[in-house]
Amino acid sequence: MRQRLRSSGSILRPASSSRRRVSKVVVPMKVPSPVIRLPIRRGSVEFCLGTEADHEAVYQSLLHVFHGPDREAYLGALSDPTYRPEQRLLVKVDNRLVSHIHLTERRIRYGSVELPLNGVMWVGTLPEYRGMGFAQNLMRLADDRARETGAAVQALTTGMPQFYRPLGWGVCGRQTFGQTLSRNLPQVSDGLIEGRSGFWNVRPWRQVELNDLMALYELQYADTTGAVVRSEDYWRWIIGRKYAHVIWVACQGETVRGYAFVKDHKILEIASHPAHPQALKALLGRVRAEALERAYPEVIVQAPVDHPVLEAFRAASGKVIDQEDYEGTCSMYHIPNIDLFLESILPELARRAEHAGASVPLELGMTVGDRRWLIHIEGKKSRVESDKLSRRHLTLSPSTLVRLLMGHCGIDGAATEEGFESSTGTALDAARILFPVRPIWRSPLDSATA
Repeated sequence: MRQRLRSSGSILRPASSSRRRVSKVVVPMKVPSPVIRLPIRRGSVEFCLGTEADHEAVYQSLLHVFHGPDREAYLGALSDPTYRPEQRLLVKVDNRLVSHIHLTERRIRYGSVELPLNGVMWVGTLPEYRGMGFAQNLMRLADDRARETGAAVQALTTGMPQFYRPLGWGVCGRQTFGQTLSRNLPQVSDGLIEGRSGFWNVRPWRQVELNDLMALYELQYADTTGAVVRSEDYWRWIIGRKYAHVIWVACQGETVRGYAFVKDHKILEIASHPAHPQALKALLGRVRAEALERAYPEVIVQAPVDHPVLEAFRAASGKVIDQEDYEGTCSMYHIPNIDLFLESILPELARRAEHAGASVPLELGMTVGDRRWLIHIEGKKSRVESDKLSRRHLTLSPSTLVRLLMGHCGIDGAATEEGFESSTGTALDAARILFPVRPIWRSPLDSATA
């Protein structure tokens, strides 16, 4: 007799037999969640990790569900320097692949610290197998997998946030970009003179300038929450994916002061040295000239809300879009292991408390469901204690928690969400110091692969 697959929390368990009798039940104070080991087989249904032998079946499944990607893009994804086949979680029915999730592995910025991240991609089930809970159970297994591999946070881009909210995901990160008419961008020519600093030249980049691009990216995005930390191998890989048709660099002599990844009329990523703002103007002038030459009436730039390029677009009579959802798509984050996340961000929280001049020790407790944490900030002695609270504490839902911790809404926004409670006004004050609103952004070059 086949056993049904039943979900309990994030763990898949077979249904219990009604004939089984229990003579004595001992309930411990705290039971750790068992580690899930794949594969799990229930009759003809198998939950398992991917292998190299599954690559073709995965590709055919993605074509049926998403009508893409094309084979070249799919094979290119397999050359990701961090890729391993077991990053794919699969459901097979009678050995046929019917549901799939791909978990990429990245590191992202969170103030002064880096967090290991799982990008959740290609979540899909064949049409004839939908409604059976396969994708939801894979998402729960993705949580277990994240805890096992040490990922502190997960991220995805979706048009169906209602599917992920019950699983503890929260909308984080706003859709921010600028739009303006091509002719309104700064009109500059090659050889723009900037006082005594010499001539500016904008041209396609050269392979030997990769280190310059890496350094400019760090300068521009090091303080942007959610920005992906890029190794040299990863840089070479995303450039090789050819998301941009050209990479312009703004040079002063032979020194690169700025770059722009451009695809048709869209600037996918732009960075310039903060001490040389003229580099940004020179890049926009080159984008303007190319857009007019190729008959594009407008130019779009994607950037975090505090990026200077958006102010340049406003000055060019353009508009800036800054909203959670745009054309039905939003960014979402999830914290699969709250203990690990809080421990990882302690140095940044201590830095924020010091920068704000807050009295230490600074304590803030949080309750989510039946779990509790006490954040104790005291310089190098900062710590997180599980199953403890202080007089200052907050009660939040899982989705509100992730929005607050990531800096999406701040405590004032979190206070308006369902299920939120604050024990005291000083708890709100502590949360304002520790979790201020911050721009959350991933470059299109990264979000397409993460």
